Amino acid sequence: MNLTIFVLTLISGILNATWNFFSKKKAGDYSVMVTGLALSHLTILPVTLVLISIEGLDIHAVPVILLSGFFAGLNTLLLVFMYESSDISMAYPVTRGTGVMFIAILSSIFLGEQISRLAIVGISLVLLGVFLFALTRGRKLSDIWESIKRQKIAFFTGLSMVGYNLVDRVAVQNVNPLFLYNLRGIVAMSFAIGFLMLKRGYTLSHMRDTFRHEWKYSCIIGYGGFIGYAIILMIYYLFAEAKASYITPIRETSIVIGAILGFLFLKEKATLNKLAGILAIVLGVILIKVG
Repeated sequence: MNLTIFVLTLISGILNATWNFFSKKKAGDYSVMVTGLALSHLTILPVTLVLISIEGLDIHAVPVILLSGFFAGLNTLLLVFMYESSDISMAYPVTRGTGVMFIAILSSIFLGEQISRLAIVGISLVLLGVFLFALTRGRKLSDIWESIKRQKIAFFTGLSMVGYNLVDRVAVQNVNPLFLYNLRGIVAMSFAIGFLMLKRGYTLSHMRDTFRHEWKYSCIIGYGGFIGYAIILMIYYLFAEAKASYITPIRETSIVIGAILGFLFLKEKATLNKLAGILAIVLGVILIKVG
């Protein structure tokens, strides 16, 4: 793998870990996440519109933007539901593992990406590492498997992530990545917020109050998420050889970084399974880089 692609993907993973860390600190208050993501896309929108007025936007890009926006909005909603109703220690690994596995498989089938044997081993190690984080003391493997089978929301959250990743991977070859990401972000937030307003009584005044009291968290979550994924789109845009099947598992270094942040700042225990998971992910990423 190209060293520049590798380093940029790691930076994206660091940003992903950072905003997820602050989301974890505000777990249970989905308004902070939704407000932050909406804020980041709205503040960038004027720049996008000015550039579109200069460069223009191909009408054929609109359906792709809408499709990607649908998957991204669905992902936001499912994240909200997942954090509310699931055992996060199980749900998060299922979500990330689903993404890594299906992006690798579908990229190979539909995008024609060739995956080396070494990279396959690396992807498998990353997948193993993700699920090692689901192990906790006193929890049997049979209990974990039963818990995984109950994580339907987490599974579909992972599939929605697969959806927008693959659509974006194809679309960014023909659409300016800023246009794609910003406009599909507006579509996604409109879809997600509209649903929450209809079904949960969510209001704009609620968003305003959330920002007033939690603006630091909202900004970190919103702009951290925006910049982190924007880097991935820029990689796809600038490097035709970049493979989604490689980049997605490398971004899972965010789990490693998130775990370290948890050890240092949230006083989480560095259990044997987490250390083994960190080792598996790091080794997997190295093999993907070499492969």
